[in-house]
Amino acid sequence: MNQGLTVVQTARVVGELRWSAESLFGILTAWASEADRSAIAVVLATSGRHLGWHAADLGELVPDAVLLGDEVEVSPRPELEAALEAIRAIPGSVERLAVAHRVLLGRLAARCVAVSHRAAPHADAPLLRQIEFCLADLRRDRDEGEMLLVSLLSDVETVERVGRRVVEAESRLVAAGGLFHADLP
Repeated sequence: MNQGLTVVQTARVVGELRWSAESLFGILTAWASEADRSAIAVVLATSGRHLGWHAADLGELVPDAVLLGDEVEVSPRPELEAALEAIRAIPGSVERLAVAHRVLLGRLAARCVAVSHRAAPHADAPLLRQIEFCLADLRRDRDEGEMLLVSLLSDVETVERVGRRVVEAESRLVAAGGLFHADLP
């Protein structure tokens, strides 16, 4: 059986997940406000709102110890900040919808699953519960985004254009070392 995470590891994971949820919340809500189609705006705003809720909920898990303050405060790598800024600047509502649901939310979901595999129910129950809630919203949000994308990807030119933006976003994140640290504590 997995031993779970230490208090320091939990602080790091919670800080990283919280920072990521807050960052993606900012991107998705900005994209929602700039969307040229109301259906896209609604889907992006809903996903963003869910991320904001999860960031706040993760904040409640921060270990109550002053000595762990540095572990919880995530300082993103400059390369990651630059990559997220470049992704934020991707034009086109359909392209942004695809990047949000296929890249950004996909990477957050993958990290949540990885953390849940590393954590142990007997030691990390509150964190696992928050991850469970987050994953449930991510699944629903990604399904909604994909359903909308199916209706919007109606011609080869659009599919290719959107595909290029998805690859661009993935490439930027990979070149920056990923959205998260490569290994779990």
